[in-house]
This record gives sequence, C-alpha cells and structure tokens, in this order.
Amino acid sequence: MYFRNPKSAIQNQKGFSLFELMIAMILLAMVSVMIYSVLNVGIRFSEKGNKRILAMERKYGLVNLLQRQIKSAVYDVKKKEILMSSEDDLFRVVTRNPFIYQYAGVVLALYRYNASESAIYYSEKRDYWNTDYDEDYLPDFDEMILLAMDEESLNIVYDQEVSPEVSFEYRDEAYSLVPRCTDEKALSKLELE
Repeated sequence: MYFRNPKSAIQNQKGFSLFELMIAMILLAMVSVMIYSVLNVGIRFSEKGNKRILAMERKYGLVNLLQRQIKSAVYDVKKKEILMSSEDDLFRVVTRNPFIYQYAGVVLALYRYNASESAIYYSEKRDYWNTDYDEDYLPDFDEMILLAMDEESLNIVYDQEVSPEVSFEYRDEAYSLVPRCTDEKALSKLELE
C-alpha cells in the first residue's frame, strides 16, 4: 500500500489567483456591455421604425378619409353648387361617406385645425340640412374628436367660382381632387386650364 504525503497533495492543487479572477470579471463585464449596446441599438431602431409606421398610417388614413369624403360630396340641385366650403382653419363638406355615423347616409363633415395645440379635429352632423350649421357655424373643439396631434396646418383650398377642384397640402405632399358630382360645365373649365 502506498501512502501520500499530505503536504505534497496540497502543493499539487491548483486554484485561481485573485488576479486571474479580476481579469475574468473584467472580460465578462466588457462582453456584457457590448451585448447591451447591440441590444439597445436594436431596440431604439425598432422604436423609430414603429413611430415612422404609425406616422405613415396616420397620414394616409387622414388623406384617404378626405379623399373619400370629397369624392362623394353632395351637389345641391336648387342652389346649383356642391355643398362644400373652406376657410382659414375650417373645411366643411356634405358627404355620402361618413366616418363616425357610418350608417347615417349623408352627413356634414367638419375639419378644423387648432394652431395652439397643432392638432386637427373632426366632427360630423347627421342633420346637415339644419340651418344652425350654415356658413357661419364654427364648431367648438370640445365637441369635436381629435384626429391628429403635432401636425402642421391642414390648409384645404376650395372655391367653386374658380374651380371645382379641391386642393390641400398635408405633410409636404400636395393633393388635388375633383368631386364626382361636379357638373360638365365645371369639368370643361378645368380641362381648359
């Protein structure tokens, strides 16, 4: 039988020195910081992409709503005009394409820009023929719904005497639309220009 000396067994055991342990901790910290940096950049990139997609959805949603409502504007046979008008920060159109009251048929759609909030508001009136909603009617922002925040002015230009065309600029893109109910005389005038 062979016996070992206990002193020689202790001398043969190898362990980590404090210096080796500190180097390992520093390397682990550096790798962790690099992984965190890569993940953080990915998260920020994803957030920017989501914000951009949301902004595009909002933009095209508002433009699509305006296009549908302008295209389906109502022509008043008695007055011989399209029931649509625009002022500085207010656009009104009697349309067959409601947004809020989807089954109402024909509604008065009102768009209004609030410069102090940089916001676009919207409202609909089912009783569009009501004399309370004449050209002087200015809806209060409290009774309207918020369509978009942090927006530049939504300037919609429409003058039936000049042209049946409705023009507006939204987020650096210009749009021009002609309602379907425009009479032949107004369309021929538009083609001549």
